[in-house]
Amino acid sequence: MTAALRVGLLGYGWVNRTVWLPRIRRHPRLELAAVHDPEAAGVPAATSWAGLLDARPDVVVIGTPNHTHAALASAMLERGIPVVVEKPLCLSRAEFDALAERARGVGLLVSRAAVRRQDVRRLAGALPPGPLTVRASWLRAGGVPRPGSWFTGRATAGGGALLDLGWHLADVALGLLGRPPLVAVAAELRTPGGEHPGGHTPGRATWRGDRAGTGPVDVEVDGTVRAEFEDGARLVLRAAWESEVATDRTRFAVEGGGERRVLTGTFGFSTNRVAEPALTAWGPDSYRRVTLPDPVGREYDAQVEAIVGFASGTLDWAAELAESAAVVDLLEAAYRASGRPLALPEGTAV
Repeated sequence: MTAALRVGLLGYGWVNRTVWLPRIRRHPRLELAAVHDPEAAGVPAATSWAGLLDARPDVVVIGTPNHTHAALASAMLERGIPVVVEKPLCLSRAEFDALAERARGVGLLVSRAAVRRQDVRRLAGALPPGPLTVRASWLRAGGVPRPGSWFTGRATAGGGALLDLGWHLADVALGLLGRPPLVAVAAELRTPGGEHPGGHTPGRATWRGDRAGTGPVDVEVDGTVRAEFEDGARLVLRAAWESEVATDRTRFAVEGGGERRVLTGTFGFSTNRVAEPALTAWGPDSYRRVTLPDPVGREYDAQVEAIVGFASGTLDWAAELAESAAVVDLLEAAYRASGRPLALPEGTAV
């Protein structure tokens, strides 16, 4: 009988508590080693680094505030422990390169749930001829994380909606384009002015269980990126925590050679979902629309299977990590082009 793979969790916020912990407990190949977080309750908790290491994890999942990801991943890798990091993996290409070097012979995986979605894979298998133009968007009617929390602070989150939702969009869109070299980027960010009125219905990510908040939101709530690539491909990407839409919607429109493919649905866990997700294809003389299922959270089940493959040595994590480099490059360039570069943690060395 194969021994279970022991998973340690760093952080006990929403993503580790709600997304990863239940899936780890359900999976026949995984068992929870320990959770390291001062607020962890009802789980095997490690109150110190030494306690987490004493729990002998085969792999550690990092689901802490964004500005800690690179440093915590580095610390685990230095101890020879493979790590899975929630997006964003890091906040700069310099951090990425340092982590990739430290991961040699150990293992580093980014949580990439969006690219594991079946509807995304279906779109990727039915692309029109290139060069392609991709228009990708993830718009929420209301889904701003709690004002005053680490998620809405630039020093702790690094960026806002563009980094949060845009990471997923960029990962999918760049994959559709084949990750060609980037040649030009422009970006616009919309930030709320002064205090954000926490607690009003349009502004709360209610499915996360976020409490009402009255602190500042000093990251963008809406961001748009326009990018051009060496092969003539183009990308327009928009991510918004609150917007003009009535239903939270994720959309990819791919155009090339006089043909068009459009995937529409709702990524993530929002309950305000597109009623009938679909993949639509237009050609010079054709039209086809296929309704798609909407199994909420299934992409995270697929990500857990990837974690099993990673921890057991059957997943090519280095190839996956190389694909994430293009996401880091695009988002770093976009924030720089906006005049509001990603906020790196002070005094954090990788």
